[in-house]
Amino acid sequence: MRKITLLFLVASVFTVSTQVRAADIDWKSTMVIAERQRDAEGKLLPLQSHEETVRRGMSFLLDDHMKWFKGPPESLLDEKGQTQMPWVYYSNLQQNGAPFTSGPDRFVSYPAFHHALNIKTFLRHWKTFGDQRALDQAVALADWNIAHSTPSDWPYAGLPWSTFHEKKPGGFRDKTGLMPDKAAIMALAYLQLHDATGEKRFLEAATAIGRSLAARQRPNGTWPFRVDPKTEEVIEDYSSSVIYAVMLFESLDKHSGTETFRPNRDRAWNWLVTGPIKNKDWRGFFEDILENKNNRTNYDCLDTIRYLLANRTPENGYLEMAKDLNAWVEKIFLDKIPGFEPAEGIREQLDCNFVMGIHSLNWASMLLDLSKATGDKKMRDRAIQTANYITYYMQPDDRIVVGFDYNQWWYSCHAGAVYYLFDFLDSQNGDQTNPNSPR
Repeated sequence: MRKITLLFLVASVFTVSTQVRAADIDWKSTMVIAERQRDAEGKLLPLQSHEETVRRGMSFLLDDHMKWFKGPPESLLDEKGQTQMPWVYYSNLQQNGAPFTSGPDRFVSYPAFHHALNIKTFLRHWKTFGDQRALDQAVALADWNIAHSTPSDWPYAGLPWSTFHEKKPGGFRDKTGLMPDKAAIMALAYLQLHDATGEKRFLEAATAIGRSLAARQRPNGTWPFRVDPKTEEVIEDYSSSVIYAVMLFESLDKHSGTETFRPNRDRAWNWLVTGPIKNKDWRGFFEDILENKNNRTNYDCLDTIRYLLANRTPENGYLEMAKDLNAWVEKIFLDKIPGFEPAEGIREQLDCNFVMGIHSLNWASMLLDLSKATGDKKMRDRAIQTANYITYYMQPDDRIVVGFDYNQWWYSCHAGAVYYLFDFLDSQNGDQTNPNSPR
């Protein structure tokens, strides 16, 4: 990979538009697609083991990451003059660690969703390998989001922002708003961190989010997709992403030993059962996508499948619902991968119709659960083939790319791939319980 020399215009207040630097790199020339390895039966073998992929992927984030990042140092300074890690303020970079020279999302991060994913990934690494640095990074990210949540006297109080644009809350597609569903995702990460550390502030932050969401829940059980947290102006209405609030309300009641949020949980779940689970209107999830009623996504659908599997009984029909939803995901988003047969990949959504590692592994991880629930071992074999395929996304410098046809490198797609690969490590080590399954 060739190095790009960056020249920076020094200014008292940094914005990406004031940078003077070389042109964007030719990303295709940097992409390494290794020769495929196969067993005697022709099945795809991993480029390196799942565990090595996890270890190297985490090393990329924890070891000398600041040397790889080639953005202006001042772009990482917070309002107190403290240097934050690049993933606090950047969602994507060029393949060589430099910010893009143009584009509306060149200096944008998505804290509530992406930071929550990072927190969960750091926690799994700490629990698996005992690396204290990973726990420290998880705590630092959680504390940053708590410190940058909405004021306590706003209608949507105590919520982390779903978008930060040039180090300011909101902006880009969210405009003056945020996404309530992403706050629920972060609250679930706070609860995991509380359980890991015993620190009350994380439970308190999660509870504050739960109370705010309960207070603002609409009669039909939903929330706006994008809403101004101060004025309550609805910026974009529809989102199928309600499962995280269901999980949050249940988790908060479990922690408190009460049923405080049970009515809120029931309204949200009833809407899901009679809505997206039935009509397949899964959309309204990603922060950088404009409203489109014809778009379809699968991220929250996959977590809904996990919930159904974890809560199935012989009488409630949840297993059949889960199988039906997976069939829909495969019909709409599944691709065969030429040259990597029999591996399969999952496209992110219809409005960004690319096979990506994080979404392929999200589906494959769920398929492990579905295989166990149905007794269908072929599903497990398919899941492992997909996991093996994604190991080829790891580059010689230990970055996990978004996909072989994607110019941007995303922190979430790197960390998310590592996160779901942990499920395959657990499965290989004899733990048949998927940590992603709601409990």
